[in-house]
Amino acid sequence: MADRIFCNNCGAPITEESPNGESAQRKPCPQCRALARRFEASAVLVAHPARVAAYGVVIQYPERLLNIAQRLIADGEFTIAVVVAHMACEISAARALSRAFEAKGIGYLEEAVEDLVPGYNLANDRVRKLYNVVTGNEIEKQSFWQEFKESATRRNQAVHKERTVTKAEAEASFKAASDLVAFLK
Repeated sequence: MADRIFCNNCGAPITEESPNGESAQRKPCPQCRALARRFEASAVLVAHPARVAAYGVVIQYPERLLNIAQRLIADGEFTIAVVVAHMACEISAARALSRAFEAKGIGYLEEAVEDLVPGYNLANDRVRKLYNVVTGNEIEKQSFWQEFKESATRRNQAVHKERTVTKAEAEASFKAASDLVAFLK
C-alpha cells in the first residue's frame, strides 16, 4: 500500500509527514502554510493462483457526489442531479473556507463566522464576499462563474419552486459544479 499526502489548500506534495500522524502534529504546508491535508492511497490485492489484482483510489466526498449527479443524468433524473451537484459545491466551499481560515491563522473564528452566513452557496453574495476576503480570491472573476450562477438559480428554482430541469440544463449544471469543485480544491 502506497500513501501520498498533499496540501488540501494548494495541492503541494507533503513529503516529511506520516499519513498516520495526528493533525495536531502537522507542520504548515511549505507553500501556503495550510494544515489541511488530502491523502491518496492505493492498494493492490493479489490472489493466487488466479492472480486477481484489485486497485483502489480514494475519492473525496464532493467528487463522489459529482459522480452520483452524473449517474442521475444518465438515468434521466435531471432535477435531482442538479441538486446533488450543488451539494458537492457547498461541501467544497465549506472545506475551502475552513482551509483558508486555518491558512490565515484564524481558525478560531470559523465557528463564529459560520453562524453569520446562510450556508455555503457561493452564489449567495454574503457567502461569496466572505470567501473572497478569507481566501484572497475573487471567485466571480473565474471563467466558470456565470455558468455557476445560472446553475445556482436553476437549483433554487428546482428546490423551492418545483421547476423541472432538462437534460441540457442538468449537463450544464454538472459542468459548472465540476469546474467550481475543481477550482476550490
